This record gives sequence, C-alpha cells and structure tokens, in this order.
Amino acid sequence: MKKLVMNKTAVLLVFMMVVSALAPVFAFAASEFQDVKHDYFTDTVTGSVYVSDDVYNLRDTYFELNDDRIVINVYGEDNTLLHTVYATYASTGLYKFSVNTATYSTYFPLKLSYLYDGATVTEWVYKSQPGGGGGFFPGGIIDSNGNVNRDQLIAALKASDDARILTTSEVVNLPADALIYGKNLTLYMQDGRSITLPLSALKVEDLAKSLGVELKDLIIRVELKQLTGDAAKALEDAVSAAGSEQLSIAVDFKVVAVGGGKEQAINNFGQLINRTIALDADASKDNAVGVLYDPTTKKLSFVPTTFTEDNGKTLANLKRNGNSIYTVIKGKSVSFTDLANHGWAAEAVNALAAKLVVEGTGADKFSPARNITRAEFAALIVRSLGIEAKGTSSFKDVPANAWYAGAVAAAAEAGIVKGVNSDTFKPTANITRKELATMVVRAAAYAGKEWNLTPAQVEQALAKFTDAAALGWAKDEVAAAISAGVVQGVSATKVGGDNTATRAEAATMIYRFLTNAELID
Repeated sequence: MKKLVMNKTAVLLVFMMVVSALAPVFAFAASEFQDVKHDYFTDTVTGSVYVSDDVYNLRDTYFELNDDRIVINVYGEDNTLLHTVYATYASTGLYKFSVNTATYSTYFPLKLSYLYDGATVTEWVYKSQPGGGGGFFPGGIIDSNGNVNRDQLIAALKASDDARILTTSEVVNLPADALIYGKNLTLYMQDGRSITLPLSALKVEDLAKSLGVELKDLIIRVELKQLTGDAAKALEDAVSAAGSEQLSIAVDFKVVAVGGGKEQAINNFGQLINRTIALDADASKDNAVGVLYDPTTKKLSFVPTTFTEDNGKTLANLKRNGNSIYTVIKGKSVSFTDLANHGWAAEAVNALAAKLVVEGTGADKFSPARNITRAEFAALIVRSLGIEAKGTSSFKDVPANAWYAGAVAAAAEAGIVKGVNSDTFKPTANITRKELATMVVRAAAYAGKEWNLTPAQVEQALAKFTDAAALGWAKDEVAAAISAGVVQGVSATKVGGDNTATRAEAATMIYRFLTNAELID
C-alpha cells in the first residue's frame, strides 16, 4: 500500500485581540492539524485538530461553534466545498475527526480547513493509493430533502467569498438568516447544472418583511429542475418551429422566498446572474445559442451566453437578471443580401441575427443604412441583455399601448435610458451616435462592466477627433465607448456624435459591447 502523501507543515497563525485601550495584547500560539491520514482500505480520512491553550481558553470568543466541537470544511482541489464535519472534543486542546471519502475519491487532493475569528488553518491530504471515482452525496451540509444545515452554510460562506456547494437534489432550501454572511453562493450538480446567487441581491431582510415573518423563519428555495414530460415536449416543438435543434436539456431555474405559509418568487435580481447547463455530449458550442423559453407564448429569446470546458463537459454560462426556463439551441445560419456595401458591419449583423438579437426587414434584407429610433434601440439593447420588456415608464410621451412601452420601461428601470428630461423620452426620434454610445456604456455598467475613465483618459481617447467639443453632456460616455473599442469615428478625425445612427451602426455597437463585456464568445 502506498503511503499517504501530505503536507506536514501546518499553517502558523498569529493574531491579536485588544481587550481595552490599556489592556495588554495577547498572541496566540500555533494551532494545527495533527496525524491526518487517509486509509485506502476504509477510504476514510482521520486526524486531530490541536488548539493552543490560549485559543482553547478563549474559544467562546473566537469559534463560531459550541464548546465540544469544531467545524471542519472539506474542499476539493478547486476550492469547491464538498463536505462539512465536526471535530469533537477529545482532551484539552485536542479535537478528533473522521471523514468518509468513499463517494468522492475523484476530488483528491482534499483541503481541510477550520476557521476562527479572522484566521483559518488548512491542511492538504492526498490519497494513500489511487482509487475509483464516483459522485458525492453531500449529506453533511444538504440532507436528502434538500435542506441545508444553517451552521455549516455559515461556515462555508465565511470561508470563501465564492462558496460552492454540490447538491444531488434539484430543490435546495437555504436558511435565509445564514445568507447575510456571504457574498456569492453557487449551487451545482454533477451533470453541469448550476446557479450562482449574489446574496446581497436577494435582499432577504426585505423579503422577510414582505412575507410578514422574522428572518430566521424565512427559507430561500432554489430550484434547478430539468424539464420533463409534456413541458419538455412543448419546448422541443417550439425549437423545431424556429427551424433549430436543441443542444442541451432544458432547466427551469427558480428562486422563491418561503415563509409564513406564503411564497414570493424572485424574478428580478437587478443584475445579471450566472447559471450553467451542460451541452449534450455530441453537441458543439460553435454557433450554439443560449435561450429563454416562455411556456405561455411558446417563444424563444436570446440570453447572453458564453461557453467553458469543465471536466470533459462543455458548459453554457447563461447570464440574465431573472429566472425562467433555459436551454441551448443551434443558431440559425443568416446572411443578408444587402450588406455588400456595409462589409464592416456584416460579421456583427449576421452573428446577432443567428443569436435572435436582431431581425431582418424582410426577404433576406437588413436595411443597414436605415436610421434607427430611440425606442427601437432601447428595445434592441434590452433584448441583447435578455431583460424582459415589460413595465410602465413615467415618460408622458410613451403610450402604455405602444409596442415599445415595455422595452422603454425595462431599459429605464435598468438605468440604461434616462430620457431627454424627467418625463420625456422622444421614442420616435432618430437616435444619434452619442446617444447610442451612452446607452451602450450604461448597459455595460448594468452587466457589471464599468468603463469609467479619468479626465486625462477622456481627453486622450478624444484627442484625435476635431469635433469632440460638440459631444457636450455625452463626452465622458463616448470617450469610454471609444476606449473600450465599442465606438469608432465616422472618419479618422471625426467622431460624428450628432450624426443619426443607422441600423448597421447600432448592431455593430451592440455586438462589440456584448463581446467586450464577455456576454458572448
């Protein structure tokens, strides 16, 4: 039997506590893992945690636990939280633990970690002999019903700003009062399904008030359910009707606040969040498109999507502000015949048409030289971000029954459009290049991509353009768009900020923005 290979050097931790302005400063002696080993025949990792006298005597101050046990987090090599166990009190300063590793042997080497106020002790452990694979049943932190242990979740969130928890359940119930301790939490499944929650965006305190319960009585239910049966068949029919083919399973992602016998769906996080679906084994990411499926209208719509490789799987990373049913389809092959004189825009226009972002004007025509209105561009930018076009705006010149009313309202809520003044939008006016650039910069900020420049950088970006002074209020935004490579001048020395924008220019800027913001590959 091969011997266990492990790091024998424990992490030396020294931290200080000030009791009062005149009190002495106490230094804590070393705390460490001891005698950690993996037994090949039982597939178990055992060991002890030694806690120095100073830390032991003050454990109530520093440990997030009770007197008789210490939480040990077990991570895979990629820092994925696999399991949480308790090291139990054995003798003064010594806590012993045992971890059954039979069901996650492919995750070695493992990192063991325990946390006390502001300090973490870690230890790496390797397999004593190569073994077989297998999945992991996370019984320690998630039970068979999908309920997450509150104390262990808190420990995981405190240990990492980007905590990851493996689940075998399609429904996970998170105690809301644990979520105030973390930044991001990813729930993922072995088949490639996952969702990453920016915890501050949940606003759990507000949800508790809305449902009339205390925070400790609120549950956040997260669903990652594969579509099956008639629902899956209806989606397949919609994909077929669109002249495409499905490249992955369809997943219904939901986040629901539950408390006091009531439920409240969280459908708008106010920012783009990431969820993943694995492509079918024989599917290619080339020309693949992430889409949202509306079971009411039977329509498919674009979702910003990039693709990554993970453990032999191709994952679609779908980024959107809300939850619904998602899948991946094969993009349409599109080629408009009237782009011959707009070769500079052809790649962008055709790519966006294949991804269901832009549409032609009929008979293989795109009409690239046609002007685009402010309302039309608002609808285009909303569609490019996968934002649902609904709501009512405060603009008095946007009729509630206008085709663009929902798009303008959604763009205004996202901070992408602000109107020509507080109550006027001028939806049918042709949009100028500087207005278009401004909306794109705001869209990037909504997507988490800030293009802020210093005054010196603004001047540098606009230095070669003789008409830069005419940009006025849009100067900073246009400079930012130029610096990001989203906007180019109409010539080597003219930015053309007041020129009316064309459909070709609008599509090109959208394409560059999506690429720069890493929303498409």
